[in-house]
Amino acid sequence: MNRAVPAGLRRIVFWQPIVSPHQRDFLEALSTAVPCEVILAAESGLPAERVSQGWRHSPHEQVRVVDVASADGFEALVAHRGADSLHVFSGFFSHAIVWRAFKLLSGSSARLAILSEAPQQGPWTGWLKRARGRLLVRRWGDRFDFVLAMGGVGLRFFESIGFPRRKIDAFGYYLAVPAEPWPAVDDASDGVFRFIAAGQMIRRKGFDLLLAALAGVDGRPWRCDLYGDGPLREDLRRAVEGSPIADRVDFHLPLENDAIRREIAGSDCCVVPSRHDGWGMAINEALIAGTPVVCSDGCGAAAMLDDPIGGIVVPAGRIRPLAEALQKSLSAGKIDREGRRRVHGLAERFSPAAGVRVFLDRLASLGPSSR
Repeated sequence: MNRAVPAGLRRIVFWQPIVSPHQRDFLEALSTAVPCEVILAAESGLPAERVSQGWRHSPHEQVRVVDVASADGFEALVAHRGADSLHVFSGFFSHAIVWRAFKLLSGSSARLAILSEAPQQGPWTGWLKRARGRLLVRRWGDRFDFVLAMGGVGLRFFESIGFPRRKIDAFGYYLAVPAEPWPAVDDASDGVFRFIAAGQMIRRKGFDLLLAALAGVDGRPWRCDLYGDGPLREDLRRAVEGSPIADRVDFHLPLENDAIRREIAGSDCCVVPSRHDGWGMAINEALIAGTPVVCSDGCGAAAMLDDPIGGIVVPAGRIRPLAEALQKSLSAGKIDREGRRRVHGLAERFSPAAGVRVFLDRLASLGPSSR
């Protein structure tokens, strides 16, 4: 793989808002695949909001992590201004430190790239974010060697703001994939079909859509476990109380990453009903566990479900198609061990090695630096 790296490239710096456990496996794999240094520039620690969702710190081994919240750390990395450095920026639209680093490096000889989800584009803010993106492309588009866009949602966004398609690669979050599906927390034998959904209980995540869709699901016995917290939690609970599905829906507080993965592994269908989700890590986690998925096309990770064995993708924000997909999943029944292995096999396409191949293919396409 080393031959794919442009001659003279000495370091790759990933500018990110936080040290994300969801990026760790890819960055570690990349570090072992290239002859240059891989550096993660991020503010140290996880925000309290992420910790409350069950995120836990995952230390890096090969990648050098620099805390850019400190002036010394920030200045040391923006000093790498030559063509021997590639700076890859995430969080342009949300994080001041990433934006500041880009502005300082935009006039340098360093190579620049973007690795990013699409921002949330609501009815009132979407046009503003797209307009801001178009200004970015108009002024600095030529400075970027390439864009790694998270899933189909990200690809469409970066095309819409003016990046040429030839500069954009569909990318993703790449988790380590074990040889066998993740084990369940227990082996349920009661015959009840189990739906599961996990995430922040906010409007964007679509838990209200899921509950409305479940009201139309009938047939064999089923239950749905909802894991998460947020400002809509009590509203959602009240909406279920007294309804025909009240005894089938259980609310749980968030679990740490490993624990929620075991719960997903013990479920029969993982539902990700988001109105918008830059990616949707539950989809990776479900496939690795061998659990089929129902998700909306508002999730970047819907790109993982191009094989029917993995699940069903429905239009974002619509209750009826979601209810029909849930009913289809329920009617298909519980998945057996061989079926779980087939679902698990789909996750290999989004393993760290797969992400490294995409990244190195893009590096191999770069010509000599023009600056």
